[in-house]
Amino acid sequence: MSKRPFVIFGILAVCLAVGVPAWAFLADADEGEGSTGKQLFDTNCGTCHTLSAAGTDGNFGPNLDTLLSPTGPPTDQSTIDATKQRVLNAIGNGVDSTTTPGRMPAGILGGEQADEVADFVAHEAGS
Repeated sequence: MSKRPFVIFGILAVCLAVGVPAWAFLADADEGEGSTGKQLFDTNCGTCHTLSAAGTDGNFGPNLDTLLSPTGPPTDQSTIDATKQRVLNAIGNGVDSTTTPGRMPAGILGGEQADEVADFVAHEAGS
């Protein structure tokens, strides 16, 4: 019996075993670009906060669309930068968590994750 069908099958199996997962991984990476802040917001903030751009309707914390940008999404860079700093401050320091139990605690996120969420919220609040 010839070995050729087994060799062809083996090569095909290896190509599928490597090619399909690589394609799926690359497709996920392309889709996720620019949405890390949204995903982090959904996971860490969306339970409490409403933000239209994230598709969240939290029932405990304030609605960030109306709190941070009541007239619509910001268009100038200085407003975006100020909002981002305000969000970073809230993430890093919390909001009245020591005086009012149940309020936003400090340090929910840190470093790059906090920066990504703050950037997302600053650009999308009021959408």
